[in-house]
Amino acid sequence: MIYLDHAATTPMASEVIAVVNESMRRDFGNTGTVYRLGLDARKRMEAATDQIARLLKLPATHRLIYTSGGSESNNLFIKGLCFPDKKTAHLGLEHPSVSQTLGYLEKFGSEPLSLLHHQVEGRLGFSGLEVLNEKRVRLLCLSHVNNELGTVNDPAPLARALHKASPNTRLFLDGVQAVGKRPLGDIPWERLAGYSMSAHKMNGPKGIGLLIYDSRLTLTPQIHGGRQQYGVRSGTLPVPLILGLAKSVERAVDNAEANEAHFRGLGRRLIEGLQELSQRLPELDVKFNSLAEDDTTRQSPAIVNFSFPPVEGEVLLHHLEEKDIFVGLGSACSAQSKEPSRILTGIGRSVEEARASLRISFGPENTVEEVDCFLTEFSCAYQALYPTFKEKAAKR
Repeated sequence: MIYLDHAATTPMASEVIAVVNESMRRDFGNTGTVYRLGLDARKRMEAATDQIARLLKLPATHRLIYTSGGSESNNLFIKGLCFPDKKTAHLGLEHPSVSQTLGYLEKFGSEPLSLLHHQVEGRLGFSGLEVLNEKRVRLLCLSHVNNELGTVNDPAPLARALHKASPNTRLFLDGVQAVGKRPLGDIPWERLAGYSMSAHKMNGPKGIGLLIYDSRLTLTPQIHGGRQQYGVRSGTLPVPLILGLAKSVERAVDNAEANEAHFRGLGRRLIEGLQELSQRLPELDVKFNSLAEDDTTRQSPAIVNFSFPPVEGEVLLHHLEEKDIFVGLGSACSAQSKEPSRILTGIGRSVEEARASLRISFGPENTVEEVDCFLTEFSCAYQALYPTFKEKAAKR
């Protein structure tokens, strides 16, 4: 099997599985109880929390809230801070858990400000920041790394530019596609209101995510109950998953530079291979939706998105699946939709180009040989499908 859809989810690392299994046998005590079983589980959870904070180099001002995943983290922070009517803004190319949450707030009279006309290569151009001050925007929500394109909103220069242009606007970043794929040393935590991540995107377990937020902000809880986690997010804490998350963060931080270099090599091989196929096959015209440049401040090397009209991406995906090669169409959360990717159309791609696209996303275990195998099978599948889709296009 060749798995090239790590932006959708990742296989759990053996070290993480070992940590979760051991904790499941040992840490069944409720962390809210006052007897030894619960207190021991709580101590291990608190040690894991301290470890994550240390690994990420979080300042004392910022808290960690455990959630069920990236989607809940995004919902908790945006609704908790801005409901019902605080003014928000976004680029318009974010994950559905951000864009739909902002759309929910619109029902209460707070229409989010879209900065889509300020997008540059799928990132927010700084020229769009001035309007935030004029519109009195309370919160700007962006992807650290775009989930379909891999384009990067670089936190440090972005935070500096935002502070200068609109000092009263806070910044929230969806970091789900960043952690484990790139070094995080450039994150100016002091200038971030919030940041989300999810364990299953970095070889950890599903069902556990993290919200990092500035504790000087007041968040209205979205889940009420036993007032766990500072009263921000109630519910019995899943200690085994939390320990698995901590191990995933440890691996992600320790291996970040090596992973980024590895992904850069795989991405370069894939892009050069697709360019060579385009030159060799007259019927194939590959159009890169991700940046095909080796610049990690603008593009994550872990994601390559490209179009190849007129062949539809979903049909080609299933041809590759028959060869035991698994790739993505875009956001796994919206893969069942028959609508073209709003992210691809948002950056100016036609409906046909958006439908005729694939997203390749790498993990640490992928090899150059697997990329070469993908290129071979992609070429064969495209040539087999092209006559049918060319005929369909001619009849339109």
